[in-house]
Amino acid sequence: MKMRAYIRYSIWTLVATLWAMLCFLLPDFLDNPVSSVRAGVHIAAYVMAVGGGSFFLLYLIGLNRSVAAVMLPIYGTLGAVVAYFRVAYHATITPMVIEATLHTNAGTIAGVVDWRLWLWVAGNIAVSVGLLVWRWRLEEPARKGVQVLVVLLLWAAYYWGNGRLHQSLNQRYPYHVVRSTVEYLQQRHIESKERLVWPTAEVSQPDSLTIVFVLGEALRADHLSLNGYERQTCPRLSQRDNILSMPHVYTPYGYTSASVPYLMTPTDSLHPERSSQYHSFVRVLQDYGYYTAWISNQDMGKTYVAFIHEADTIVFPNAGKSVFVFEPWYDEELIAPMTAIMQQQSSPRQLYVLHAIGSHWYYNNHVPKAYQQFQPLTTNRVIRSNSDEEIRNSYDNTVLYADAFMDSIIGLLEGQCAAVIYLSDHGEALGENNVYMHGNSEPATLNTACVLWYSERYKALFPDVVATLEAGKEDTCRTDFLFPTILRMAGIKMQDHDEAAY
Repeated sequence: MKMRAYIRYSIWTLVATLWAMLCFLLPDFLDNPVSSVRAGVHIAAYVMAVGGGSFFLLYLIGLNRSVAAVMLPIYGTLGAVVAYFRVAYHATITPMVIEATLHTNAGTIAGVVDWRLWLWVAGNIAVSVGLLVWRWRLEEPARKGVQVLVVLLLWAAYYWGNGRLHQSLNQRYPYHVVRSTVEYLQQRHIESKERLVWPTAEVSQPDSLTIVFVLGEALRADHLSLNGYERQTCPRLSQRDNILSMPHVYTPYGYTSASVPYLMTPTDSLHPERSSQYHSFVRVLQDYGYYTAWISNQDMGKTYVAFIHEADTIVFPNAGKSVFVFEPWYDEELIAPMTAIMQQQSSPRQLYVLHAIGSHWYYNNHVPKAYQQFQPLTTNRVIRSNSDEEIRNSYDNTVLYADAFMDSIIGLLEGQCAAVIYLSDHGEALGENNVYMHGNSEPATLNTACVLWYSERYKALFPDVVATLEAGKEDTCRTDFLFPTILRMAGIKMQDHDEAAY
């Protein structure tokens, strides 16, 4: 390729990339909190960095006119649809969205489509046609094979060279479409894997019992006023009877993908392999006649998707949300589906797993204004761009809101034979040793919040269980206590592990 022809083709690719950045990538950043010019410059640089991933793709698409004629309109149409739903519904592509789409009737899908989507798609198709006309008039590149090889190598280096950029690319168009599809297919494969059921024996079960397990997110034990924290972060639970807080519960894993299978299966520190070999307590309770429901404000993680699909009913109120969507979504949205199911179900024994978004960063997104009492708040999506005081305030507001969330659940159940168990998957670092968030081994990340409540009717039927829980509330234990404990609270005894033969 002559130098002038090469420059012209590079200009074409840059213009196509600018189109992709403005129309398909920028919508992902419109809800990012920006508190200063510096933060705005940072986000602009972020958009440009992500746009680099589109540059290599578009360069390869455009090398061959015939390939471009097919792929560019597809790229533009799909990008327009994704961007529209990101702006109009604050939803991004996730495995849950793919599953919901595949299991939703055409009428429901038609209900979220209007003329603005068609106009936006038509506009982007027109841009792609204009780019194709321009490309058709350019001189054909020479040495296409060499160019393809060089661009692929540069693309691979760009994609894999930086961990943070790699993660961000996987959350942006078009990479997140591929990643979410692959993850969805992987999850379906994992679901099909045979698992074992741990042997159990019925001790005593009431005619009716409702158990709610709240799987918390990033809530550390030492920020609960129930455990002596100087701020009043649990004003409602502290006024409740039959509240039991366990301040010395630890997880061996500071991240969700490993911590959730550990606490939901008969796994322990000596037998970590059981997390991938056995069903969770959802299946065990189901075998004892419990109607089970999983209601989640999080994604379908590959390591625990099998447990989700053990449930009779699965609800994702915010299926299109991810931690890269800086839009509010609250755990109170889990309560309405649970209430509706409770009213519809005639089964006397019920288990609800509520997977909360809880205290996940960006903290302010998960706390309604009414509970943002500790001020000032964080104002920047980059955590280190906020002061430690702002981070602590925003985090403590999530604890205050978790208190209200738990109290609302208890309010629904207090007249029944019922129990609620809140256990967070892990804690959160708030600047200790200059470490933030989770995925690390800071003590605050591994010391997870655990709170239990039981009704008076439950206490009357299971006095021995309540006495055991009360006697051990100050004990130091790992989160693997949950599996046998939740079974025992349901009147089921977990047999000794040596007897596990199926």
